[in-house]
Amino acid sequence: MRIALALAAAAAALAASGCKDLEPPAAPPFQIFVRVDSDPGRPVPGATVSRNNKTLATTGPDGRAMLTLQGAEGETTDVSIKCPDAFTSPTKPTSIRLTRFADKTKVPEYTLSCPPTLRRVVVAVKADNGPNLPVVYLNKVITRTDLSGAAHFALEVAPGAQFQVTLDTGENSRLKPPSPTKPFTVGQHDEILLFEQRFELERQKVIVVKPNIPRALN
Repeated sequence: MRIALALAAAAAALAASGCKDLEPPAAPPFQIFVRVDSDPGRPVPGATVSRNNKTLATTGPDGRAMLTLQGAEGETTDVSIKCPDAFTSPTKPTSIRLTRFADKTKVPEYTLSCPPTLRRVVVAVKADNGPNLPVVYLNKVITRTDLSGAAHFALEVAPGAQFQVTLDTGENSRLKPPSPTKPFTVGQHDEILLFEQRFELERQKVIVVKPNIPRALN
């Protein structure tokens, strides 16, 4: 009896082993590149890519990271990007579709954005008839126009921020208009902002004083 039970158990084990051998091999994981840029052509190293709060990869010096994901062909999965300091992380996850190219040497790639928290803007001043004028930003003289009325200065400002620049004519009250101000709004990219102003020089009033010549008495 015991021999019969042992033979039955061995046969069952062999059958189970045979079934496993007949099962198809597990599909290889999907490989997908994620590229993170601050601006087009400017890679961001050190950005982390995660799924379900688990870090999958970190971008290298070229801004790219290779993800290895399990799943079925055509399935989508969400990944989150955490940008390094000085960059703004996306507020929403990115959906990635699991797929393979027919050309095995190519890998799907997704490009994501980590824009800078501050944008660099250059304010260029062109003041006709306005030499040596103080250029005022945040109530401080930041530079002066040269003899041709030109000046420029650079700022790092958050996108969407607004600021004003004033050309102070207090040292030359004959210039009109007096101390003009121009508002600016910072865009989503580094840029050059132009402040063009033409001044008119007020003519000095000439007062003619007639001599008081005494009249002859008749």
